[in-house]
Amino acid sequence: MFQYAIARALSERYQTSFALNRSWFDVPQANVTSRELQLNLLKIKDVDFISEDFPKKPGRLKRLLQGITSGGPLVYYQKNAFDFDPQLLNLKINVSRDLYLLGYWQGFSYINSIRSNLQKEFQVASNLPDAYQTYLEKIKSTESVMVHIRRGDYVNSPSAAKIHGALPIDYYLKSIDALLESNPNAHFFIFSDDLKWAKTALNNSIEKTFIEGAASSDSVVFELQLMMSCKHHIIANSSLSWWGAWLKQEDGGLVLAPSRWVNDSSQNLSNLLPSNWIRMQIQ
Repeated sequence: MFQYAIARALSERYQTSFALNRSWFDVPQANVTSRELQLNLLKIKDVDFISEDFPKKPGRLKRLLQGITSGGPLVYYQKNAFDFDPQLLNLKINVSRDLYLLGYWQGFSYINSIRSNLQKEFQVASNLPDAYQTYLEKIKSTESVMVHIRRGDYVNSPSAAKIHGALPIDYYLKSIDALLESNPNAHFFIFSDDLKWAKTALNNSIEKTFIEGAASSDSVVFELQLMMSCKHHIIANSSLSWWGAWLKQEDGGLVLAPSRWVNDSSQNLSNLLPSNWIRMQIQ
């Protein structure tokens, strides 16, 4: 979603078309959590999916040359997923020169200008199943709080656990208490890829509803729709709940986020977490 968003933002800025390379999904990746390409389940438009060979990461000399010459493609490689490079928004693009982006591009400053468009495009293209529609009605009729607990690969995959790692339950309990201080009538909607663990961990007396996902691969887009509809958000160190909070349909509301997104505590998260989101310290 981040990659689609920056491509959409740059295409509008430079008034050009764009394409998304889907080859990553076509070849099994070692030590990486497998994914299905599901952007087609959302209301995105005018997107070409290609599987051609992608340019390799440019070396230092090539990066220098492409910056001073006008021929050949521009290839940008992001060193850090959370970096923001303002130069990307001020390129001298012409119709005969392609721009290739390699990276995750998880900086909201790239896409702030098209947030309202993304709120429309990142909607489920089909009707919500009845079970999700029932959840949605309850979300809209309460002081709803999204709580996203991601475990799954963060616990079971050595590579994902090394990079990200699941958040401690203490983060969620403290965030819930903080939310209740200003919103005593809050109703918490629990989203998780490990509901069994979540039901045991969150056995306190708060008003809560566990979102029981459908047994289908597209349940994630249905859950995103519900997340976006909540008034307040307690997010995990996960891009899914980040999008649920950033795309929320109502203005206002609180967003509580973990101060640690990855295990490398030296990472600067100022380009990932907006300044009005409350950062909850992780011990």
